[in-house]
Order: sequence, then structure tokens, then C-alpha cells
Amino acid sequence: MKFPLLPNRRARPAHVVSRRAVAAILGLAAGMVHAAAESPPAGVIHLEAETGQRAGAVVVASQGVGFSGTGYVTGFIQDADRVSLPFSAKAGIYDLVVRYRSSVKGFLYEVNGLTLSGKLPDSHGEFREQRMGKVELREGANTIAIYGGWHQYEIDRLDLTPVPALPALVKPPATLCNPDSTAPTKALMAYLVEQYGSRTLSGTIADEDVAYVQEKTGQLPAILASDFLNISTSAIRYAGVVPGETERMIERAREGHVLSFCWHWRSPTGLLDKVIVRPDGTKQDARWYMGFYVHATTFDLEAALAHPEGQDYALLIADMDMIAGELNKLADWGIPVLWRPLHESEGGWFWWGAKGPGPFKQLWRIMYDRFTRIHGLNNLVWVYTGTANPEWYPGDDVVDIVGVDDYPADVRDPLSATWDDLQVRFGGRKLVALSEFGGAPDLVAAHRFGVDWAYFASWNRDLGPRKMDPEGLRRIYNDPRVINLRDLPKDRWAPLAEPRKR
Repeated sequence: MKFPLLPNRRARPAHVVSRRAVAAILGLAAGMVHAAAESPPAGVIHLEAETGQRAGAVVVASQGVGFSGTGYVTGFIQDADRVSLPFSAKAGIYDLVVRYRSSVKGFLYEVNGLTLSGKLPDSHGEFREQRMGKVELREGANTIAIYGGWHQYEIDRLDLTPVPALPALVKPPATLCNPDSTAPTKALMAYLVEQYGSRTLSGTIADEDVAYVQEKTGQLPAILASDFLNISTSAIRYAGVVPGETERMIERAREGHVLSFCWHWRSPTGLLDKVIVRPDGTKQDARWYMGFYVHATTFDLEAALAHPEGQDYALLIADMDMIAGELNKLADWGIPVLWRPLHESEGGWFWWGAKGPGPFKQLWRIMYDRFTRIHGLNNLVWVYTGTANPEWYPGDDVVDIVGVDDYPADVRDPLSATWDDLQVRFGGRKLVALSEFGGAPDLVAAHRFGVDWAYFASWNRDLGPRKMDPEGLRRIYNDPRVINLRDLPKDRWAPLAEPRKR
């Protein structure tokens, strides 16, 4: 985007591994999530939270049943409230499991100075275990601290289990869900599959970041992402037609970049177009340009889909047809597109996810059918941005790549729990990509955890010194594992010399 529309994106907690992933990855019995604490198996590092060094309002408590040791710690009210647990270990990669009690809560945990993000599912008043993914420990003294996030959780213990060997990554087939996909689109997908597990394509979203990457690293990103933000019936009503973005991106493709598009779709009707007052008295911007957020619109997707004869449904179709017109401009040049619509539906902050998975999946399939069957858009690689939650997944027959958007507290976070969860669900079936990231991921460090994204795309203005050390950015972009513009093949999906005539 060209303006700061998403001020709260960076505060989102990392996605959480499902119970199914826990069983598949760790080989634990399903009932262990509910089991009372027992002595840890040999080799597991067992840390009772009540033995840690407490700061702020954190205290030891022993009310209730089901905790291990002599108690647990509570009192996480502010960011200064924390518990730190020093311990000794052998150097290596470990699986971290946290035993806790809380409603749904995000929290931060710090491993030897590296801040990682986690999320705790509702434990329904019991002490339960949740896998946090992999962490790297050094030889000898180590420290893990828990603090911050959404607060109001209780921590019983931490278990660290050595990981003897990382699982081998299984590549999916290069077959696209649209059997009529163009040859260049098939070639792009085949290339992504070829590189998967060994090299990762770099990407950025904003033009100013492209120039910054080139200045600091001497490289240009392989992928350039854009947004059909200003194309919808409501956007045109308020701001008129804003031309030129598609044409600008066509020129980028002619320079050799792979193109990706998302769509912050302002709702067709129901825009509040005003500043609203929250229950706590603070103000929130709900003017028309924020119309993709649920707080800025009263649009009801479920109701619109239930009445295909109605005006709201007709406007949904009209908006999709306008986007199809832009994508057809790219198709005329023979340009394949990583098409990423209806992203982050599970979060509930966008109107297309506000009514749950049913209406979202119905809308996805309406779009897929309309774009492929009605508009003949055969240049799209369909990218679903979500988690491994099967309730929200539109289906293998309408998805080519599974992407995840993440804004961790520290860009060095390898997101291993998110990756493991997605591999359990999609490994060997779909490519997995980091479709939005708050900075540039440390791919070399992530590889030590078995994390190998197909590509990444840095969110706009997240590459500067405020978030990224310039030397670290240079190191990432110049690592042999990263594919930049100059590394891409020149002829496998190159645009036509002239656009086709209709």
C-alpha cells in the first residue's frame, strides 16, 4: 500500500499449531493435551515456572488442580511482568511445549534474547499443553522468559525436547488447479516447485522498498507485489477511477519480475465513512478508505450470498468483474500472476471473513468459477492466505499455494510452529509461502529449523532500520539460498513482445 492503512498488523500473534499437528509432529497421544503432569521422559528439559525469577506483579499460586510441581505463576498484567527461567542444555534444536491455563491469549517468549510470539488456545479452566514450535539452545547456560502479549494467562511449566533430525520436505506436484492454465503460468509453478526446499524467492510490496533493497543490498527482489485497493464500486464512488497501477506492474513484469496481487476489497455497500468512538472512549478511523475492515462497514456477506437476486450480490459480482478486467490486461501480455484474494479471512478483521468459514469459502468459489469459466483467466496461480485450519480452507481444487501472513515481534523469529502446522496439513500437496512478512526473514536461520518458504514478500516500509539492520538485510539478499531478480530464468514465462488483440 501507499499509505498506513493497517496500523495494527504488526501486533498480531503468530499462528498456533493444531492438536492434530502436535500428534503428527511429536508422536504424542491425543489425550496428552488434557493429561495431568507426569515425570518428563529422558532427555526432556523440564522447567517449573514457579522456580523461575519473577519480575513485576508475577507471583506463585497453587489454587486448583492439575498443575505440576509446587505451583504455577500468574499476575501477567503489564509487559514488565515476566518470569525468567535459567537452565543448562546441550546445543541444538528443541521442541518447546508450554503448560498453561487461560482463555485465548497471545504472549511473548524470549529465548536467549530472541523474542518469539506464541498463542495459547482456550484451556477451558484446565491446565493444558501447547506446542510452541522449535527453539535453538546453546551449549551451557540458557534462559527462557515469558511476558507481555495479551496478558492474563497462567504458566505452569515448560518442556524442551531435543529434535534428533528434521523431517525431509516433500515437494508437491507442479499441477495447477486450473487445468486450462497457460504455458507461462505452468512454467512459473514448475519453477517454484523445483526450487522448493532449497531456495526461496525474495519479494517486496511497495515501490519505495524496491529502491531501498537495491541501495542496501545491490539486489532487486524476484517478486513484486501490488494491491487492487482502488478498484471496487465503492472506491470509485468516493475517489473516482485511479488508473495506471496495472500498467505499471506490466512494465515491472517486462523487467523480469514475478508479479503478485492481493485485493483489499472495500465492501460494495455499508461503508460508515466516519470516525467512530469505541466503547472505551477512544476514536477509530472508519472512513470509506478503511472499508475492508469490519469496523468500517455494515456489509453482511452471508446475507448478500443468500440473495443472489439482490443488489448486494450484484455489486459483489460487479467488483469481481472489474478486477477480472485488470487481470485480463496481464493475461493479454502472457503474464502469470500469483493471485492472492480474500486474504487473512480467519482473523475476522476483514468483512469477507466476518461471517465465518462458510460464506468465505462460498465467495472464494464464486470468484474462482467466474474468473476461470466466465472470464477465461488462465494466467492465475491461486494463493490462499490462511492457516492449517481445515474449516476455512477452500479446497485443493481451487488453491495452488498456501500462504501465511505474519508480523512477529522479532524478524529473526523462524515461525517454526506455523511452518510445522502447515506441513502437517499441506506437506506434499501444496507449496507453502510467506505471503506477507513484517521485514525480511532470516532464511539461513530458518533453514536450521527445517523452515523453507517457497517465497516471501515484505510488507511496505518494514525493511528500514526501525525493523531491519541494513547489514542483516544485505546478508539475507546476498545469501545463495535466496533467488533475486537476476537469478530468475529469462525465458520460461517472459511477457509477449506485444499484447494479444481481442
